[in-house]
Amino acid sequence: MTPKISGATQVVGLFGHPVSHTLSPAMHNAAFASLNLPYVYLPFAVEPARLAEAVRGIRGLNLRGVNVTIPHKERVMAYLDRVTPEAELIGAVNTIVNDQGVLTGHNTDGAGFVKSLEEQGATGLQNRRVLIL
Repeated sequence: MTPKISGATQVVGLFGHPVSHTLSPAMHNAAFASLNLPYVYLPFAVEPARLAEAVRGIRGLNLRGVNVTIPHKERVMAYLDRVTPEAELIGAVNTIVNDQGVLTGHNTDGAGFVKSLEEQGATGLQNRRVLIL
């Protein structure tokens, strides 16, 4: 499925290395199309030595945001304007949002993990420590 692209299309994507194997563009672009949203999701193969440049490119190209995967989740934090308390606690960022040039790093892994446990019937998880191996 080819997304409809125009001057109003907003670009989001994935920063990682490698990214040739990722299914994220197919999943995200299908969701955007089904919801008739003016977005396109692209994979960006960002070599570790070029991470700072890539983050500057989010602003320079006015990307709406990117997901972050290996090997950049920890190192990318140093290049952001803000990092949420959850991402600070986890020590990694998996999502960067560009809000009018202010780049904020988020980590949705913890909340997603807890939600999946709760959907399986787990209770009493608030303020508990977990070890993920």
